[in-house]
Amino acid sequence: MKFIYKIVLLSLVIIGFNSCDANENFEILPPQEGITINNPVNGSTVVLDDTNTANPGLTISWSAPTLVGTAAAFTVEVSLTGSDAAPIVIGTTEAYVFNLSVVELNTLAIEILEMPGDEAKSIDIKISSGEFSDMVSVILTPYKVEFTELFLVGSLTNWTPAEALPMTKIGFNEFEITVDLPDGAEFKFLPQNTGWDGDFGKDPDNEGVIIQEGEQNLGGYTAGKYKVYVNLNTFTFTVTEVVAPINLFLVGSLTGWEPTTSLPFFKASENVFTIVVNLPAGAEFKFLPTNTGWDGDFGKDPDNEGSIIQEGEQNLSGYDAGKYLVIVDFDTLTYKVSPVGSLNVVGSINGWDNASALPMDEASLGIFSIVLDLPDGAEFKFLPTLGSWDGDWGADEANEGRIIQDGESNLSGYEAGKYIVAVNFNTMSYTVSKITGTPANLFLVGGFNGWSNTAGNPQFTQTSDGVFEITQTLSANDEFKFVPIAGSWDNDFGESKVASGVLEQLEEDNLKVTAAGSYKIIVNFNKGNISVVLQ
Repeated sequence: MKFIYKIVLLSLVIIGFNSCDANENFEILPPQEGITINNPVNGSTVVLDDTNTANPGLTISWSAPTLVGTAAAFTVEVSLTGSDAAPIVIGTTEAYVFNLSVVELNTLAIEILEMPGDEAKSIDIKISSGEFSDMVSVILTPYKVEFTELFLVGSLTNWTPAEALPMTKIGFNEFEITVDLPDGAEFKFLPQNTGWDGDFGKDPDNEGVIIQEGEQNLGGYTAGKYKVYVNLNTFTFTVTEVVAPINLFLVGSLTGWEPTTSLPFFKASENVFTIVVNLPAGAEFKFLPTNTGWDGDFGKDPDNEGSIIQEGEQNLSGYDAGKYLVIVDFDTLTYKVSPVGSLNVVGSINGWDNASALPMDEASLGIFSIVLDLPDGAEFKFLPTLGSWDGDWGADEANEGRIIQDGESNLSGYEAGKYIVAVNFNTMSYTVSKITGTPANLFLVGGFNGWSNTAGNPQFTQTSDGVFEITQTLSANDEFKFVPIAGSWDNDFGESKVASGVLEQLEEDNLKVTAAGSYKIIVNFNKGNISVVLQ
């Protein structure tokens, strides 16, 4: 524009000089200049932060010719450098200066220009009043606005902010909630539940985007359970229907990536599945609703840590070799992988000293046991790591016999006595089973001798205090158990019905082998477990 204007001015000057010969009685007027931005200068850098947000963030000033007694209206426009989008008008003024506070400039950058926070981008500034000024570019770095809360409000909450549902913060400016939506439900989002200020709704012109001005309610969903995710860094949202499978299987490198050899999960509760696996180094895996094929497989969401998706999913990976509890929750479409290589008991029985917690023994994969002498009124819980309260487990008051990590209670209410305490991470359960004590002797009885309980029953050898061992030839599918006195069924012992490899006296099952052979059987009354190993 300036180049063209200079040509026009030069033409006028030439015409003026040529006219001198014809008429010397003329007035030479000063050439009119265009709009010139004086501040900021081209290439300036502006870095914003969230302190003193009312302070000036950017001052734009310019100069331009005006006629005496007239006032010009100037329009201030900005755009992202290199963008094909139309410039955005941010103000109109008759003054020669335009100011933006820190918060106004940051809002312009984040919400209007959709610039990422904490990242430098170039913006172009122009002034117009019938003609445009030269363009000035500024390198601007906005700050990320942190939203500490977000609420879902709508027809299911009577459109009342005070009744809005709090969403769970899962990351910086990332929130999610799982809700049961009735047919025809509509909703939007609030940064607080005290009023409608700053409410967000969907952008009618951009699918999956939320805005504050000109927004619409989210709606059009059929009745069902939905996971609603909002990212206020990118001002986007997703609404995903949660359809929980009837069953779930783990498939991966440890199963040869074959659906038919995939490992079945335990259904711990409605829509929640658990399994304990022994992962080798470098293992990768995902989840299947059936073990007959790959249809409907789930993997991790690469953009949302701890979430599962079906489209664009990735394998779960990056775990050290070891034993892990895998929990998949279809109420929230999330997964959790926690190491379960060890477990300890802490409580009133050791003064609640987590450094001296009592180690439990692994009876079988994901199952731990210990024998405790409990006094009246004893309370205790479970720790994965000695000396740390991180990841502690306790009783789920809402589900008898189940363990949880959040909102857990101490195990309590036991009369004085000796108990076998077991935790089964495969089924997220625990048992506290009273026993008569460690017997002086132990005898084997079962199908190998026609369940004949006589004085001639094979006797275990006591290899150490409370530990008994025997080697016995058994046929395929033979069942057996243990008695303290040969010829008597009083106080007999077997295996726990809910925890494989755990000793049980009151509600016991028989133990069983599937293959014929010679077996070494070890019963440990100190740890409360049983080992049956084919020799």
